[in-house]
Amino acid sequence: MLLLPYKFPSFTLIFFIIVIVALIIIVQSCHDIDKEALLDFKGRITEDSAQLTRSWVPNTNCCTAWQGVQCNPTTGRVISIILTGRFDDSDGPFIAGTLSPFLGNLTYLKVLDLRFLGGLSGTIPSQLGQLSHLTQLYLSLNQLSGSIPTQLGQLSQLTHLYLTYNSLNGSIPISFGNLHKLKHLALDHNSLFGNLPISLLQSLRLSCKTLELQWNMFSGRIPSSITDMISLKVLNLQGNFFVGGVPTCIGKLKNLTNLDLSENSFGGSIPDSIGNLSQLKMLYLDHNKFNRNIPKTIGKLTKLQELYLNNNKLNGTIPYSLGQLSQLKVMYLDHNRLSGPIPSSIGGLVSLIDINLSHNRLTGVLPKSIGHLSQLQLINLENNKITGNLPPTMGYLKNLIEIFARNNRFLGRIPSSFGNLDHLSTLDLSNNKLMGSLPPQLANLNMLQTLDLSYNPLGLAKLPNWILTLDNVTSLNLANTRIKGELPKQISSQSSIRDLNLSNNHLTGKLPLWFRYRMSSLSTLDLHSNNLSGPLSIVFDNIRGSYYLIDVSNNNFNGPIDDNIGNKPAMSFVSSLILSYNPLGGSIPKSIGNMTQLTELKMVDNDLTGRIPQELGNAKSLNTILLSRNSLSGSIPKKVLNLENLAVFDVSRNKLSGEIPAHKANISASAFLHNPGLCGRCYEILFLDLDLKLDKSGNSIISGEQNPSGNAKSSLLVSFLYFFLTMDYELNCVRPVFELRKYPRNSYPS
Repeated sequence: MLLLPYKFPSFTLIFFIIVIVALIIIVQSCHDIDKEALLDFKGRITEDSAQLTRSWVPNTNCCTAWQGVQCNPTTGRVISIILTGRFDDSDGPFIAGTLSPFLGNLTYLKVLDLRFLGGLSGTIPSQLGQLSHLTQLYLSLNQLSGSIPTQLGQLSQLTHLYLTYNSLNGSIPISFGNLHKLKHLALDHNSLFGNLPISLLQSLRLSCKTLELQWNMFSGRIPSSITDMISLKVLNLQGNFFVGGVPTCIGKLKNLTNLDLSENSFGGSIPDSIGNLSQLKMLYLDHNKFNRNIPKTIGKLTKLQELYLNNNKLNGTIPYSLGQLSQLKVMYLDHNRLSGPIPSSIGGLVSLIDINLSHNRLTGVLPKSIGHLSQLQLINLENNKITGNLPPTMGYLKNLIEIFARNNRFLGRIPSSFGNLDHLSTLDLSNNKLMGSLPPQLANLNMLQTLDLSYNPLGLAKLPNWILTLDNVTSLNLANTRIKGELPKQISSQSSIRDLNLSNNHLTGKLPLWFRYRMSSLSTLDLHSNNLSGPLSIVFDNIRGSYYLIDVSNNNFNGPIDDNIGNKPAMSFVSSLILSYNPLGGSIPKSIGNMTQLTELKMVDNDLTGRIPQELGNAKSLNTILLSRNSLSGSIPKKVLNLENLAVFDVSRNKLSGEIPAHKANISASAFLHNPGLCGRCYEILFLDLDLKLDKSGNSIISGEQNPSGNAKSSLLVSFLYFFLTMDYELNCVRPVFELRKYPRNSYPS
């Protein structure tokens, strides 16, 4: 074998190896001050469900073995701590405890990221102001409280400061005016208050790109110096108490992409200069008090994607220039005072997905150009004065999911082209002047879930058969559409219907037996004001459904009501039970007291007899009880009249007797009238220098001194007292004499 001579490594290679080993040794050494600070931080943690600090043990190297810790490889000093959760993960990493003041000893720290941990509480240590190298501080989504330490204003290298979603209070420290390098400041979702410091806005004039102060309690006017922040891209002041106008020079912020001033008390006009924000994509000015016209210059915001001007007091017309916003996806102008027609230029909003023009004073016809909005998914026009026919071009909107057009003045027939809207889930055309037969093409709306054509003079005569083939319909409202005849058998196949309203029609006959077995999803049943008859047990005995509301008033249903009504499974969750104006007869079932969700009970003019059951007082949620115009007898149960939530009560025109129980609710005396045996509570009235007596026959006797200066007051008082006392007399609160005691003027009892 040939032996090759052994070659020693070159000097260069040896030197390289020595350097690598030296660096490893340096990296492996953890600075004692840094380790002490980190261990103190861990010692203040009371819960670490994700075990983010499990690896932080004293006998290991914080630079190489500790999760979330990063060191400078040449100095071995800690430069970064990153222990984070996720904003959208409620079950994610959770650390509870307090922030250690020893963190201020990490003098070389550049990044401290403890956001989204959910459980860090207490105050922010002022010692963090010692971190002179810190560039990024994230403490968002914790439970930190107290004020922001002024010492944070010493962090002259800071570029990112995020303290959002905590419980911080106080004002923004004036010292923040020293943070000249700050690019992103987010203090939103706290309880901070006071005015915006002008010094802060001036110091961030060139550097700041993001200023997020939403959902605090800041107040006052926006300083005009905010318009000098020429690097600003995001300005969010939503949900504060700012007042006054928007600075007229707001258009100077030419880099702005997101402007949110919503939910404040800004007023006056929207500045014309807003049209200069050529990069703007999101504009939210909703829920304020703007009360002038929408500026035409908004049409220059050609990159705008979302526009929210709703819930203001804007007036005038919708600018024609809005049609130039070809990238606009969402436009909310609802709840204003806009008038005039919808401009035909609306057809230029070819990217529009969602439009809401409801609750205005719009007139004129809906332009045919609406059919050009091929991306549209939702259109809301309700509560305006729009007239004319529904344009057939709406049938081109193949992506449309919801149409809300109630409470307008639309005329004519529903276009047959609506049958092309095969993604439509909600069609609400109620309270208009639509007439004529319904187009059979609507049977193609297989995705339809809510159909409301109520309060239109359609003259349907009967339910079209195709309505009953829409298998996904959960809410059907055809109230006051002039339907006649018996309830159609075909409706029994609609097991998906949850809300059924056929009120104010001309339905006749009895409820069919299938009502008891097949309406398995029914929760809201409104059949009031028809000519239906027969027993109501078919409704109450529904063996598969569970009601929330039942209104069968103003019909010819007969009774008596089943004594066990309150124990039936279908009645367990009923909130409103309205049976008035039916010849039911019988008595009020005691079991109604077992309906723990019941808030409203109306049984007016039902030919009821017997007593008001004391058990009604067990229905603790009741706030409305109307039992007038019956033949109820006996006394009013104290337990019923003292229900904690009772606000509306009426038992007038019955045969009740006894004294009205003392009660806390503010109930009018008229609620007890025309009960011959009912006795009101008597009161002594002790004021003014008059003697007033009322004898058993109801005649008043008035005597006493009359001051010339007090004649008008005395006369008014006498009239009031006469009404009061005769009212009590009508309730049979009979005493031989009612006496008004005499007191010297200016010494009336308090």
